[in-house]
Amino acid sequence: DPEFSICELLLATLNKYVTECNEGARKQERYEEMLKLSQQLEFCKEVRTLPIMSTSRWLIRSGQLSQINMDAKLTFSRRLTRVGSKLTLFLFTDILVITKKKGEDNFLVIDYCQRNLVQMSEMKDSTGSNRHLLMVTLLENHELKTVELMLCCESETMRQRWLQAVSPPVSSDPNETLYEDWDCPQVSAIHEYVASQPDELSLQPGDVVKVFRKMADNWYYGERIRDGETGWFPVNHIVEIASMHVRAKNLKQRWRFLALSGNYVQEMQRKNKT
Repeated sequence: DPEFSICELLLATLNKYVTECNEGARKQERYEEMLKLSQQLEFCKEVRTLPIMSTSRWLIRSGQLSQINMDAKLTFSRRLTRVGSKLTLFLFTDILVITKKKGEDNFLVIDYCQRNLVQMSEMKDSTGSNRHLLMVTLLENHELKTVELMLCCESETMRQRWLQAVSPPVSSDPNETLYEDWDCPQVSAIHEYVASQPDELSLQPGDVVKVFRKMADNWYYGERIRDGETGWFPVNHIVEIASMHVRAKNLKQRWRFLALSGNYVQEMQRKNKT
């Protein structure tokens, strides 16, 4: 039916137009929010200034948490003490910014860290107060140092939302590994690949692709950086290259080793006392 086909085409065109309008409005809202935040965030003298405005950066979530003072060395046994100052955290698409409130609407930046170098984990409250504690580890802060913060959330829901925000996605399929744009591997094509299906990605030698999905049968799904095209491609045509993801992976492995070593030492000390 020609009339039905025309209606289908018009509906598809209208849906595309609405989607583009919604995306444009969302980008404008994000831009205005980032512009306001860039005016509210002030860097203290000890912290290297970071440009807040970026075309690929927007706010994921923010919130105020109470800092718990710790008396311990990195990753080893800790003794919780009194509640310290209030901190306001701003999690952007690529970075976590830690601030203290300054005045009514302004914030003083005291530290920041790349999002894929932030580790968050639940902590039990050894005082019996049933506080919603969160251990935040900056594997590499603005001074290229590893820093740990014990924070207290106002509710269990808030704690889980923070944990989810910095955790990479996990697939229900054991044969699939998922990645987010803020922490994904990159590969470079070493052989030409010509797509044989509409959902595949053609590759030329030298093409760099961000990988969002890895399958156990040696097929990857990703986005070609030079033009934003996405699709599936076989592993035997690419090699993984150095990236922030690889560096973050190495730092996380080192941190886990230190944490395990600390737990082992703590357990040995406990056994020796008994």
